[in-house]
Amino acid sequence: MNTYLPSESSTDLPKWQKPEKAAGWVFLAAAAGAGVYFWGQIVPYLVDIVFDTVKLGIGLGALFVLFLVVTSKRVKAGLWYAGQRIFRTAAGIFVETDPIGIMQDYIRNTEKEAQNMEAEVGHIEGAHQLVKRKMDGNQQQLQEYLRLADSAARKGEKDFAESYASRAAQLEDYNSRLQPMLTTTANVTLVMRQILKAALRQIDNSKFKVNLLKDEYELVKRTSSGMRAAMNILRGDPDKKYFFDMATDRVAQDMAQQLGQIKQAMRYSQEFVKEMDIQNGVMSEKGQRLLEKYQKGDFNTLLNEKPSTLSTTATAKATNDAYSNLLD
Repeated sequence: MNTYLPSESSTDLPKWQKPEKAAGWVFLAAAAGAGVYFWGQIVPYLVDIVFDTVKLGIGLGALFVLFLVVTSKRVKAGLWYAGQRIFRTAAGIFVETDPIGIMQDYIRNTEKEAQNMEAEVGHIEGAHQLVKRKMDGNQQQLQEYLRLADSAARKGEKDFAESYASRAAQLEDYNSRLQPMLTTTANVTLVMRQILKAALRQIDNSKFKVNLLKDEYELVKRTSSGMRAAMNILRGDPDKKYFFDMATDRVAQDMAQQLGQIKQAMRYSQEFVKEMDIQNGVMSEKGQRLLEKYQKGDFNTLLNEKPSTLSTTATAKATNDAYSNLLD
């Protein structure tokens, strides 16, 4: 009888209706959420550990440097010279520290002052010319007023004559007051021209001296550098000499240690050779006895003999005698 078996497709449920599948997905989702949560909790802790470790390393390094500064004279001297070099370089940015540079700066400043002085002299000369032209104009105008006054007086126009004469008197007073200024500007211009000429001559002499001194200074520095190199060869650099002596002592110690190892190996090899010579001597003597007995026809008798056994004392004595003979 045929029994109807339901097909597999009719009994299978959809995946979302299977309880084990749903539980698996729920578990995976919960695990992922827990991982994200705990990772968010762990990351700040790890970051703190890393930064604390870095801070600890920086702090230990600073303490080590401080220890070296306190205990090592060479480190303190090096830091002192480094600080001087840094501050000298920083000062050189704003202030000239080279002696030749200082003199050259002084000469440049003097040249600028001379240029300013020449400009001022030009201004004074311009003022002198202005006053002179003003006085010349006043003198011409004064003569014109006097001619007008004379003409008015001849015509009987007394008021006009007095007016022109008064104007002429004012211009004469004006020129009398400008005359000292004209003289002063002329004298000041002359004096300043003389001072400027002397200053320019002094600047030229200073340039010559500074250039000569610069060449001499460079020559002396190069000569001194060469002599320092020679003195370093003769006396030696103290720091490099110290390391040289340390290296020499280290090489001497290594050589002594290696020579000791070589001597010890030679003693061991000598003892080994002595032992081998003893054994070879014993076997040689035994072989010689066997050969003599064989030549005499006693070889068969020798084979039947039992080997003679030496006592321990005799063996030790023979060994000591052999060593003493080899050492002799």
